[in-house]
Amino acid sequence: MVFIKGENFLALENRKTTIMKYAIKNFTIIIVILLSVQKSIAQEILVIPNTFFSKRNFEYSVFNGNVSGYINSLGGGITGIYQRFYIDLSGERNFSTNEQSIINGLSNTIEFERTDFAASLGYAVNDSISTFGGYKYGKSTLTELAFSPLAGGKTSLEGKGIFIGAGGGWVVKDWGTFSFSAAFAKMVANYQDLFVGNTKGKASGTSLGIEWKAPFTNHLSYELSIIRHDYYYEDFSELDSDISEQILSFRIGLSYRF
Repeated sequence: MVFIKGENFLALENRKTTIMKYAIKNFTIIIVILLSVQKSIAQEILVIPNTFFSKRNFEYSVFNGNVSGYINSLGGGITGIYQRFYIDLSGERNFSTNEQSIINGLSNTIEFERTDFAASLGYAVNDSISTFGGYKYGKSTLTELAFSPLAGGKTSLEGKGIFIGAGGGWVVKDWGTFSFSAAFAKMVANYQDLFVGNTKGKASGTSLGIEWKAPFTNHLSYELSIIRHDYYYEDFSELDSDISEQILSFRIGLSYRF
């Protein structure tokens, strides 16, 4: 009986050892497969940072006047591409600039600041057409200068919300790619000045853009684009008038594909 028990024990230990070796072998195979898949996915992901300079013509119109002028902006962003999907993040802010405002027929010089941010997720339907949607934020701040009766007073207009759009692009021989895009935005608006205080409203509008992109090298490219924004702010709880915003941007940029 002692010999039989010992034999059964050895057989059980051998079976455990065999199962353990089999499990380790299969686990190793799974790890190798997962690492290979992860490496393959990583090789398919494109990361493209970019930077750009913009010359922007802006105009804000209200019932009793307007603010208009030109600003220079610097911006940057990053795009990640995996198969037919892409994610894009971008931001832009102008240098400090003094521009002219005309309210109730009175001309005045103000300091103008503009900040923009956008995040989008897109899908390429085919090699030429894509659709996208995302979130955008934009804020304009006007500051009265020292020689104004309201020196130091600030007026700000802010819009934030979602947008959807579509675009297309075509390769022109081996010279580069011509593309266009159109988007519609629906946003929450916020207006603030010395007299009204802070009041909320609604905003909506369109963005149209065309772009030419061509390579310097296999990784470095330059971009030339024109973008037009037309937004309308309305239904403010404490403000009787609506506000229209038009921004025309001429942009030159560089991008690098890793």
